[in-house]
Amino acid sequence: MTGALCEKNADAQKRGQGRTYVGAMTKALALTVPLAAMLVCGAFACAGSDQVLGDVNATDPDAGPGAGSSDGGGNADSSSSLITGDGGATSDIVGTVWAPNQMVPIEGALVYLTNQKPAPMPTGVYCDKCVQLSMSQYTLTGSDGTFDLPTLLTGKQFLVVQKGGFRNVSEITIAPGKNKLADGTTALPSKTDLMQGHEVPKMTVVAGSYDDIEDSLQKLGIDPSAIDIKQSALIGQAAKAFLQDQNAVLAQQIIFLPCGDFTAGNSGLDLSTDPTIQSNLQAFVTKGGRLYATDWHYDFINRTFPGYVQWQGASNTACSGCLHTSYDAPAVVADKSLGSWLSAQSISSFTLLRNYTTIDGVSTVADAGAGDGGAVTPKIWVRSHQTNGKDTPATVSFEVGCGRVMYSTYHAEPATLALTPQERALLGVLLDVSVCNDSSSGVVVK
Repeated sequence: MTGALCEKNADAQKRGQGRTYVGAMTKALALTVPLAAMLVCGAFACAGSDQVLGDVNATDPDAGPGAGSSDGGGNADSSSSLITGDGGATSDIVGTVWAPNQMVPIEGALVYLTNQKPAPMPTGVYCDKCVQLSMSQYTLTGSDGTFDLPTLLTGKQFLVVQKGGFRNVSEITIAPGKNKLADGTTALPSKTDLMQGHEVPKMTVVAGSYDDIEDSLQKLGIDPSAIDIKQSALIGQAAKAFLQDQNAVLAQQIIFLPCGDFTAGNSGLDLSTDPTIQSNLQAFVTKGGRLYATDWHYDFINRTFPGYVQWQGASNTACSGCLHTSYDAPAVVADKSLGSWLSAQSISSFTLLRNYTTIDGVSTVADAGAGDGGAVTPKIWVRSHQTNGKDTPATVSFEVGCGRVMYSTYHAEPATLALTPQERALLGVLLDVSVCNDSSSGVVVK
């Protein structure tokens, strides 16, 4: 990543794609929440089984949209002992959950103990039913990523640290008193390695001409081998081949459609009207997949999942809502937990850089994919403060069936080589939207 702007001015001029970036690159703190919104709530799943794990001493967390399910469990075995004493906890498991780069704390991560190693997550798209626990101790991390898990258990146990489809399972030995865990034990993994107990979602980036979201993912610590990039010298060739292949699409768990020319921006190509691609994306999301798009690729959302979001200037003409001159706007964080998480990292204000669309509003839509006749209203994570004084949605997400769709008006790609606030936010939102839909915590108490 060279820190180039989304439009990559030099290359764009050569191709006659002339997009102009207005606003200083060094302007305030930049936030590109979508990728993060989809990377902290967000587009990952937990495990595929409904098997109950042990016993749980916890209250039912707030129900709400999220992602994460896992299986495994059983009764305590001979390697652990339950100390009753006076009925209070005899040990504390303490630590901090970090992003794979061990630099960004993770809020709302699920931390629990089980005497059986959870089975691996499914390898393709699936409907995550959340981790089901019954009388087994667990906790959620705070806005600074820290946790304190009191327990009556001693001896060997499996510690599970999970946020959406990112899961780290390690065997620990619990001693009476405080047990401080090393950061490596509690960090989300960078790639799938089942022997090490590490799992990450299967991710594909359908690379466009501009927003290099894969660079942001790697800066957050995700190994390049965990990111499948579809790109070709001929604009749209690789994208079309992948998106028209239902088996390839359904083999993924998160699909990124960052800003590019696949909806007739400058290329005359419009993949968003292809009925096969629309059908494949609908099936992918309904079955539990997470789909994330940015700015010029709004037509993939507008045409495949109509009615949820309204874009300024959008019509039946492809990319009619696309702006060829970007704008910057102060960010207004609409989600309380996202705001707290950013504040814990000393990020209190920032600017959304390089917006190429404007959202007029969102609407409630009946979710036919859910099969329960329910209605869904898109969630607004971040708004942009416009020069006319109006705050318009900038990062939104909504459920369809068992999956979620996420969109942002701006790029996820960073303006510098350093880890930026927008990349941190990207991780946060993306992780959050990847949590199972049945519970915002990723756990259902039985």
